[in-house]
Amino acid sequence: MKKKVIGIVSGIVVVCLCIGGYFYFDYQHQQKIIDSISLEFNDMNQVEYGQAVSAENFIKSTNGEIQYQETVDEMKVGKQTLKFIVKKEGYTKEFTYECMVKDTKAPVIILTKTKDQIKYGGKFDITKYIKSIKDPVDGDLTYKKENEVKEGDSNYYTYHNDIDTKKPKDYKINIIAVDKNQNKTEKTLTITVLKEDKSQPTTSSTTPYVSKPNNKVIVINPGHQARGNNAKEAIGPGSSKTKAKVTTGATGVSSHKTESQINLEIGLKLKSELQARGYTVVMTRTSQNVNVSNQQRAQVGNQNNAAAVIHLHCDSSDDSRVTGAHTIAIAKNNPYCPQLYEASSSLAQKVIQSYCQATGIRNRGVSYRNDLTGLNWSQVPAIYIEMGFLSHSREDQSLASSSFQQKCAQGIANGIDQYLR
Repeated sequence: MKKKVIGIVSGIVVVCLCIGGYFYFDYQHQQKIIDSISLEFNDMNQVEYGQAVSAENFIKSTNGEIQYQETVDEMKVGKQTLKFIVKKEGYTKEFTYECMVKDTKAPVIILTKTKDQIKYGGKFDITKYIKSIKDPVDGDLTYKKENEVKEGDSNYYTYHNDIDTKKPKDYKINIIAVDKNQNKTEKTLTITVLKEDKSQPTTSSTTPYVSKPNNKVIVINPGHQARGNNAKEAIGPGSSKTKAKVTTGATGVSSHKTESQINLEIGLKLKSELQARGYTVVMTRTSQNVNVSNQQRAQVGNQNNAAAVIHLHCDSSDDSRVTGAHTIAIAKNNPYCPQLYEASSSLAQKVIQSYCQATGIRNRGVSYRNDLTGLNWSQVPAIYIEMGFLSHSREDQSLASSSFQQKCAQGIANGIDQYLR
């Protein structure tokens, strides 16, 4: 009996040893496979903020199958730990990889210009100099007043402004942009406040212009010239706004005559017509080969104390069907010579009515503007007359015709007669 018990116990021990051995060697086999699973990473451990990166970009090689991989949050600056799970022969192994998301791109400030001048007593407007202020990833930054900026604020731009337009000197405007991740960009805008120009005539008078009795001096300005001059001049006394001194003008679609030539031909006929009626006529130019700016042409009228200045022009349009003539006078709120509004408006109305009656051209009326140098610098009544459209074939041919030009001159002279009656 005793021997039987011993045999049974021995058998159980042997079985247990076999089972234990199996599990031991099986575990060793599993561990060997798990240990053999490899995942090698690249050296790319830094990611640019906002740059989309796939998890595969971090992996150099592996001897198993990627079962799971975490992606980097490229919109979150700082260290990030990514988890990867690799499977081989039914077993898996977890790997981790640390990467850093960094924002190395500062905001971009684009200005329309970095230097400018403004007149004494003028108005400084920062918005005219800012084309865009934005972060390459997060887009446009929000403006914040300098006194409202607090430590730690982000995603804004501001500027320091101490300009006093009544203290002439150079001012440095420091524009600061801070993005979401505290990257900062600064740019300087230099504004020069000009000295007060006391030589310019005052433009504050609103007392209506009163013509001198029996004044028979008329200044004729045939608009444009053979070659333009793109150098800039102020559009009015003391103005910071500038325009080209004089342009070449349009060209006839059928006649191929330049506007400057047609203006001169009609101007010379108008001179003869007015002289025959007893007027004293002064021309701003009598040939094509001149270089006279619009400001200088206005000064001719001022220097001769003219009863009226007539600026001769022709129109043009992208639409070849457009026809007609119109006159232009200063608007009632003109900031340079408002005292001339009533007289100039009356002159413009009289001239366009008689001109269209004499020529048969459609009457487009009177328009009022404050952006024409030849009118803004005037100290005597002055108007522009757009005598017709060179972009319209029939009207162009008429304006290029000597006999029709004589009608134009007579019509304008009739209007001057009526104005000075």
